[in-house]
Amino acid sequence: MILIAAVLLAGCNSTSKKADEVPANSEAVAAELVEVVIHVDGMTCDGCENAIKAGVETLDGIASVESSHEEGWTKVKYDKAVTSEEDIEGKITDTGYTVKKEL
Repeated sequence: MILIAAVLLAGCNSTSKKADEVPANSEAVAAELVEVVIHVDGMTCDGCENAIKAGVETLDGIASVESSHEEGWTKVKYDKAVTSEEDIEGKITDTGYTVKKEL
């Protein structure tokens, strides 16, 4: 019995040591997400919101998309290392809506 317990404990200890041996610099770098609110003309219903969401989500690096046809905006959270605000605005335009630039 003592021999079996010793083998089990040795196995557990070796697993713990392996986890401790992982170098700190091997951790994945978290994406740098930014959020932008884009003012959009031409949305009139939930279908418009869904069309913009579906279009923007085809871009790489998109974390979330939310639109409001009542208030005329689309909010996008994205990884700026992968895509840009200009790419997102282009996709909204390609979907058939107008991006309004605020002055």
